[in-house]
Amino acid sequence: MAVERRTAARLLVAHPVVTATGPHGAGFPLIHRHADWLAERFLTVLGYPLTVGHSYARLHKAGLPGRGLTGFEPAGYACLVRALAALADGQPAGVDDPAVRQLLDEWQVLTWSEDGRPVVDRELARALGPLAAPPAAGPALSVRRRLAEAPVVLLDELGAQERGWLLEHQHAEAELFADFLGLEAEIRSEGVALLDPADELTDLALPGTGTLAQAALLLVERLVEDLRPLPEESAPPAVLIPDALIDGALGDITDEYGLAAGWRRDYLADLTAFRRDALDLLHRMQLIAPAGRAWLLRAPAARYAPPLEVHRAPGSGRHSRPGSGAQQELMA
Repeated sequence: MAVERRTAARLLVAHPVVTATGPHGAGFPLIHRHADWLAERFLTVLGYPLTVGHSYARLHKAGLPGRGLTGFEPAGYACLVRALAALADGQPAGVDDPAVRQLLDEWQVLTWSEDGRPVVDRELARALGPLAAPPAAGPALSVRRRLAEAPVVLLDELGAQERGWLLEHQHAEAELFADFLGLEAEIRSEGVALLDPADELTDLALPGTGTLAQAALLLVERLVEDLRPLPEESAPPAVLIPDALIDGALGDITDEYGLAAGWRRDYLADLTAFRRDALDLLHRMQLIAPAGRAWLLRAPAARYAPPLEVHRAPGSGRHSRPGSGAQQELMA
């Protein structure tokens, strides 16, 4: 029973809307079977209401800023809200945004009859509306939501009350999320990350497939290699990344791997766009942070560090910047 409940909970975290005949319909019977337990658990742990109907389940996740539906900007959300309101009233006309239509099709709010007429599931459209309420007073729900929704929760980003609560409860929370969702906690001095051994509960995978994910992984490895402190030095929470180091590392990576790995040719032809999008991915992974017009390498990036070489030679690629402090030889 515990395995079934965990499987159902993981499905809802990954896909907050599950319909009986939709893409993830095979898991709907589990959700329906354990609906009462799941509803109580999601509300207690995360403050997320769960609505389960005869043919659908909707987890009302609040999410975090910048961590919403993939590809949806504020205007897209506004269009989606308007579309759901119209569909709840049985009015399918006017749903003409391609991204919104694709999402509504996936959720099976809007289907089509054999003669091509739109069929609206008004009950499901009404259920898809609101987000979860803001966390109640106290730090537990807000911190747990961060743990569940963000790649990593850094102590220096929390308020004093939340930071104190997490430091006191981090090991208990690790056990809670392991039991509830099968996640493994990585507890470090700078914060806590919940990792999914199955790589199913994240929309931001690193390592991952595709040009951006591969390039971003190689880029952060090289940034860490060049900027990490000596073994006897304490690591700061963040360090400024020289622009020349980013440009040089990305240029070398592109030369070494681009054509051989079959990376997207539009990126290979436009390194400015490649740099922008690779840095954006690392930012969303919370491995780097903006500092004015520059970037800071954050402590969580250390997990991607290659093995330390006692004598590290300066970069040798044609884009490397010899003589920078980031490329000086490490002495034992």
